[in-house]
Formats: sequence, structure tokens, C-alpha cells
Amino acid sequence: MSLHDQENFIKEIHPFDKLTTHELDTAFKNMDIAYYQKDTVLISPDHTSDYFFIIIKGEVSEYNNDELTFVYHEQDEFDADSLIYNKTSSKFIVSEDLICYELKKKTFLELINTNSKFKNFFLKNLSSRLQTLKNKEYGSDISSFMFSKVGDIYLHEPCIVDKTCNIRNAIEKSIAKGTSTIIVENGTEYGVVTDSVLKKDVLLAHQNLELPIVEIAKFPFVCVQKDDFLFSVLLTLVKHSIKRVGVLEDGKITGLLKQADILSYFANHSHIVSVKIAKSATIEELRAASDDVNKTIKSLYDKSLKTGYIAKMVAELNAKVYEKLFNIVLPETLHDKCALLVMGSEGRDEQIIKTDQDNALVIEDGQDPSIYYPYMQEFTKQLISFGFPECEGNIMVSNPYWCKTQSEFMKQIDTWFLGTDMEHYMDLAIFFDAKCVAGDVSLFEPLKHEIFKLVKEKNVYMAYFANATLNFETPITLFSSLKTTKEGIDIKKGGIFAIVQGVRSLALENGVMENSTVARIKKLHKLNILEKDLASELIEALGLLSRLRLQGHILKLKEGKAINNMIDVSSFGKIERDMLKDSFSIVNTFKKFITHHFHLGNLH
Repeated sequence: MSLHDQENFIKEIHPFDKLTTHELDTAFKNMDIAYYQKDTVLISPDHTSDYFFIIIKGEVSEYNNDELTFVYHEQDEFDADSLIYNKTSSKFIVSEDLICYELKKKTFLELINTNSKFKNFFLKNLSSRLQTLKNKEYGSDISSFMFSKVGDIYLHEPCIVDKTCNIRNAIEKSIAKGTSTIIVENGTEYGVVTDSVLKKDVLLAHQNLELPIVEIAKFPFVCVQKDDFLFSVLLTLVKHSIKRVGVLEDGKITGLLKQADILSYFANHSHIVSVKIAKSATIEELRAASDDVNKTIKSLYDKSLKTGYIAKMVAELNAKVYEKLFNIVLPETLHDKCALLVMGSEGRDEQIIKTDQDNALVIEDGQDPSIYYPYMQEFTKQLISFGFPECEGNIMVSNPYWCKTQSEFMKQIDTWFLGTDMEHYMDLAIFFDAKCVAGDVSLFEPLKHEIFKLVKEKNVYMAYFANATLNFETPITLFSSLKTTKEGIDIKKGGIFAIVQGVRSLALENGVMENSTVARIKKLHKLNILEKDLASELIEALGLLSRLRLQGHILKLKEGKAINNMIDVSSFGKIERDMLKDSFSIVNTFKKFITHHFHLGNLH
């Protein structure tokens, strides 16, 4: 390998790409190429190395307590921790004949002391380190529209008329402006008159054209800010099933943004899926529309959209599927006498690929729940046919336990708080995450308030509730090596569940009404329950773990395999493995926080 090739090879490895020309020259002068035969022990608890290794060719396996935890390949580097802390619990053994660079320990430590970016990569707080790695891994792939704002796209000139303007003059003005959308200004409020309103409420109704336009305007007209992200606007369009929004600057509408413009800019079909759902008149049509949701997920994932944004989009689309199916299956006379809830990850807007269904039906007092049973059996059956797997725990509206009156649910909440059965804790946890997607939401709201009322002064109950955070071992060793099995790592049990349950426990204890885990974390920080660094680390870790979980789900979908939460880390590059290790370290830190906060040591 020539000196030029050597320089290019090293420059491509993070964080060596952050070194100055002089520092790189220093590194090259103190770096040798070495060869080791298979089975050579490079580092062990009894023998820490005097070198920082960068693999050119071959493989090195890392073991902890004789258990294989990692395999290092070309361009991977190790082991900074043993050089910095002068100790390790791992053993590094050559598993394929190795050719590598050896950077002298003294030089490595000097570079840490002279270059803050190089140093920070190895020593800074986990949240910042994780963000650096994410930017390095995904930064070049993130689509430009992720950062595009409303002001970056063409805005139509709005046709704005005062509320006193008559219908005739308003129409004439809109024609002159070349638009079919009339925006009606009423003080600080805006309404809208669209082409369909003119046809229905003016033409077909033989309306007097001299009446004020405000008589037929629809209020409020949904508006966004000029500096809002375009993807946020797309979510708004999907949520409200609308085709246009006003654009505000300093409280005044200065432009009009249409769905066609955004869809053209994004070049994805998420809004089209929403329209298909809305127009579905039969279960068969709705099933076809629901099938398109997975195509939307793959499209957004391929564009490297943040997992949180994908989850929000999918949550909006799935909520529309639930509502539409609910309206088709249940007789209209019963629609406003019950509330359909989605719970667990669906309630938190965190389920992306359809993994299971957790739902419930709250029925108005005075109604006979048995009337609803056959309809809810059909509802569950159809959801399964839509690709929402049956819940293994039978947490579905087809189960009478989850289909009863408001008063019965009130009594059920009282029973959950007795904590006489471990299932009570998880049932409450699932129900606590619920949101209403169809029917009368007012039937659900008192139940949520009842939960917050009962939780006060229940310190022992909350300790047992929070103890579930520790149910699963984090797959990382004391010295931050990954613990893997032949099947890989269960990323939900290993990391996601602990964050979700721990944050949920804190939210329940402190009366946090928000449903999503990220929103709860931010609220808990505002309440000074979580310090800024820990809150940031949790958000970063949850985002990364969710992304890797989604990555695994999509791969299994493409291969036609059953969806599960196991991920194979053997194919991961160095950056992905480092991100995963850092995320699990954050999980362990959070578990310690939860243990201390809820005094979980007193339970054992």
C-alpha cells in the first residue's frame, strides 16, 4: 500500500477525518503495518496493548467471559477504552489472518489531548457522541426535503376578502386572481370558501349572491408558518384530510400552499393513501388502501426520513383506517355512544410496521355491551385481514375485558391500582398510553383523569409499576461490549422497552398528559424530573434503537419473513455498532436513574 493510499484509507475512518494535516502526519509517522496469524491474542484483561488497531484486512473477534460479543472487519478500529483506562474485561483474538495498522499508544493519547473533536468522539457525553455517529452514518443520505421549509417552495398568491364582501364580488376577485380558493378575513380569524363550497352552498342551493361571503365560509382555515418544515405541513394535510393551507407571516396570510405542490416536492404518495382511505366505501377498498401504508413506510425509510416522522405519518394513516373500519362495521346509530381506543405503541404513535393490535372500546353508561360484541368480533377479524396481527395477550375489542362501559372501566382502573396481580401493572401501562381514534372522545377523557387521581400518594404501587423497567437485561457488558446470541439481539427487550416503561412510569407519577415517549421526556425535563443531558441522551438512544428496529422489520418484509424484534449485528459496520453500544449504555444509565428514583432496591 502506497503512502497516498495509506493516507486515504485513514482519512476515511472516523474520527481520524477530524485530524489536521499536521496531526495526520504525526499519526502516520507513528503508525506501522503489522501481521498477526489466526488465533493470536491481541488484548486481554491480563495483557493490555500498547497500540490502537485499525484493520486493513482480516477479522478480530471480541470475547467477554468466553462469550463472543463482536467481530471487527476492514476499517474497524479497537480498543480505545483499554488505552485510555488502561484496563479491559474483553479478549481480542485474531479470527482470520490479520493485516492492520498499529498506532502507538503514546501518539494516540497525544492526539486525544491536542484535538478536541478526536477527543470528544471517545470521551464526550453519550448523547453528543451518538449524534456525531448518526450524522456520520446517515448524514450524506438524508434527503434534502428533510430540511426544506415552507418558504423554500412556491407559494400561490392568496385571494383574501373581508367578511363583509358579498359572494358575487368575492367570486369575481378570485377569478381575477386565477384561483378557486377564497380566504375570508374575520378580524384575527380566517375562513375559507373552496370550489366545492361554491358548487354545493351557492350554485345548487340557489344562494343569493349579494349575501356576505362570511355566511358560507368554513372556519377555521388551517394555516402554517413560513418557517415550518414541509414534512410537518404534510402531516397536517394528512391529519385534516385537506388540500390546501394558508401560510402565515406575523399573523397574516401571505401565501397559499396546495397539496399538489407539496406532493410534487416530496414525490411520495402518503397523502394519496390518505385520500384512498377516506374514499373507501367497502372493506375491500379499505383493505387495499391499508396495504399501501407499508409502501409509504418503505418509501419514507428509503429517503432516510427520521423514524419519529415516519411513525407520526403511519399513526395518522392507521388512525384513519381504524376510524373508517369502525364506521363501516358498526351501525351509525351506535357511533356516538362509544369510544374506540388504540393502546400501547399505537397509542403512543410509535408502532410503524404492524406488529400486533392493542385496542379497547369504552361504551356509554346505560348501553348494553353485549350489543357491541358481534360488531367488535368482526372489527378484530377484519383488522387481522388488514395485516394487524392478533394480540397474543388478547388485548382487543373482541375480548369483553376490553369492551365495556365507562363505569366498568372506572371499576377496572380501581382494580388495577390494587396491584394484586402482575398483569394489573401491564394492563394499566397499556391503557395509560391509549388515545381515541373514533367515536366520542369525551367517554375516554374521564378515565385518564381517574388514573392520575388514583396514582397520587401511591409510592409503593409506583415502585412495582416502574420495576418492570428492569425486566430485561441490557445486552452490553460492563466495559461496553455487545452481548449477542446466534439469533442476534432483541432490540425491543434490550433497549426500547426500558426507555418506554421508565419514561411512562415517570409520566404517570408526575401527571404528564402527553402520550408519545419523546413528548413525555421533553415534558419531564421541563418539570425538572430529568436533567437536560439525560433527556437528550434518551431521545437520541430511542431514535437510534427505533431506527435499527425498523431497519430489521423492513428487511424481513422484503425477505417475506415473520416480523420480530431480533437484529443481526454481525453485518453492521463499525459506526452502527458504536451507535448501538452507546445507546445501550444510555439505557443502563437510565435504569440506574429509575432504580434510584423509585427506590427499587427496597423491593428486593
